[in-house]
Amino acid sequence: MICRKFRYNALQGENYHVKLESLQIINGGQTCKTIQQTLNNPNLFYDYENVFVLVRIYELAEDDKDIVHDITYATNSQNPVNLRDLRSNDAIQRQLEIGIQGLGYTYKWQREEGPTGSLVVTSTIVAESVLAIWRGSPHQAKFQRKDHFGAFYNKIFMGLNAAQALLAVLIFRFVENQRKRPESNNPPDFLPYASHYLAMIVGFFTLIDNKLEITGVTHLNFKDLAVSFEKNQSDRYIDAIEALSLAIKNLYGERPEDRPVSLQQLSATFRRGDLLEYLPR
Repeated sequence: MICRKFRYNALQGENYHVKLESLQIINGGQTCKTIQQTLNNPNLFYDYENVFVLVRIYELAEDDKDIVHDITYATNSQNPVNLRDLRSNDAIQRQLEIGIQGLGYTYKWQREEGPTGSLVVTSTIVAESVLAIWRGSPHQAKFQRKDHFGAFYNKIFMGLNAAQALLAVLIFRFVENQRKRPESNNPPDFLPYASHYLAMIVGFFTLIDNKLEITGVTHLNFKDLAVSFEKNQSDRYIDAIEALSLAIKNLYGERPEDRPVSLQQLSATFRRGDLLEYLPR
């Protein structure tokens, strides 16, 4: 909670009464809703005397807007990371760690400091890559990262093996590098928004090249698939650009040269996932 001023009697031995002015809750909506639902159900508890809620109170001046923003961000950005840490001990993550290690890579599923490099993959990049590429949800992969280890956890990780996870990461890394350092002198306008979509399409073409479904990607053929992808990645990226350009054209229809699709429209389109029905996947 934040407030403009609070007062209490420090001489009290217990049961402090705190007086607050201009109170605002900045993180605790779910807690408040639970309290409301509990109080509205009189048969749930008969005695609330031993029920407590731990709170943190900040006294801030009215012009401390930057501090309010920092506190809001810090307190509300903790849950996704904590969920990742909570998931790190389950059987799925353990099996991925063993499988990825067997393929010559290191899998980091916790936030501890450690080695970095091309042979190190984190659970967060695996989740983002797999959700975008193999699960066909690029908009959720980019804009709903906080749910990767929550609502989307089973969708991402259930049935996922190490080879599928690593191939997704290799594809996504390549596409992201193209976004940051495009080879073309005239990249398309949608490129800054499109990495997750392009990665999904490149993944689709990679499976087509090798005459496979995603279930056919295993530790037995991973090295061959990685070599095949590296050989064809530039061509498949060009194919993905063309497919995405056609999808945008089909979505918006023919546009006069003086009225192209605006950057704001493009950004909103990728966020909503409007293009998915026009793309191969």
